[in-house]
Amino acid sequence: MTDLAASSARDEASASRAPAPLRPVRAAVAGLDRLGVAHVSVLSAIPDCELVGFCDPRRAARTSLRGIGHLAPGFADLPKLLARTHPDVVIVSSAEAARGPMARLALEAGASVLAERPMARTAEEAAGLADLAAERGLKLAGAHALAFEPVFVRAHAAIAAGAVGAPRHVRSSMFASRVFSAQQSARFDPALVSGGVVSQMASDLLFLLLWSFGQPLQVRATWNRIYGGVEDELHGMMTLASGLEVGFDSSWSVPGYPQPATVVELEGDNGKLLVSNDALELDLVGPRGGWPAGHTRVRDAELPQLARFDLDGESPYLMDAAFLEWATGGSEPPNTGAAALRVQRTVEALYASARQGGATVPVGA
Repeated sequence: MTDLAASSARDEASASRAPAPLRPVRAAVAGLDRLGVAHVSVLSAIPDCELVGFCDPRRAARTSLRGIGHLAPGFADLPKLLARTHPDVVIVSSAEAARGPMARLALEAGASVLAERPMARTAEEAAGLADLAAERGLKLAGAHALAFEPVFVRAHAAIAAGAVGAPRHVRSSMFASRVFSAQQSARFDPALVSGGVVSQMASDLLFLLLWSFGQPLQVRATWNRIYGGVEDELHGMMTLASGLEVGFDSSWSVPGYPQPATVVELEGDNGKLLVSNDALELDLVGPRGGWPAGHTRVRDAELPQLARFDLDGESPYLMDAAFLEWATGGSEPPNTGAAALRVQRTVEALYASARQGGATVPVGA
């Protein structure tokens, strides 16, 4: 069985059941910004998961979390949390500058780690985390939740099964309405973050592309910095070993997208595939990979709804639950630390190309 076929089989199996820990697991959350609060809420809904603590240097953040009913102990810093609660798993959702060091502290304490994206400020730092996790026999993953959205899981399975045949053209985009002023952009200080729209948001789309088509050999890109020191738009082209070119467009300064909107279009020798947050559509010349000839449309709402907790969709719950399952001896999810590291290396190559005015840049191994 090929790697893609094996991946397709795993996707089909996972699509029929909700992930869950294989044994009781102790979990903690480090960092209580919006994503951290979401992780706390999700963990509280997962069977056999005990939320043993959370940490954030801001007293108000800890107090607010307790005020909405979360009774686990709160700590001002991660070392105290680790020493007093001994979690099996830590979800790191701190500010980006602290994310790598906090992930390292958790791994050194013997906890598996799910880190928000990007896992660290640089790919080199992220690689060090991956090496440490491997040395300690622990699990490390990046929080690429889009890979758990049911409609994109189904699309990946169709691609892996060869439904559209050998790919000829791939185009993709991710747009959102987030940054429209210098004040909004000021939250992303270039001295404290690795980048703008790609690093903070559209790396989720990059994850989908690398998951389905493989890591590119080289990239070229251009960007626009409209409101501040990080990119608000980036347009890229990635070239794979096969010669396939994958187009990539991203912006968080487009009106009309209160939630990020993702689209991937693929043309192969057996037809076309289009997937968005709303639906998966295939137009096939002949039946292949379990899909019939002609037009097929599968709406996201028609797919099994397996999550016990819906927060901006099912993917946050499914991602956290899948990580807990892996950390307790279950199957490997797609968003492993190694896979997240490949995304971060691709992001760095896109940025290097944009800084050079669109020059072709190889992707680091």
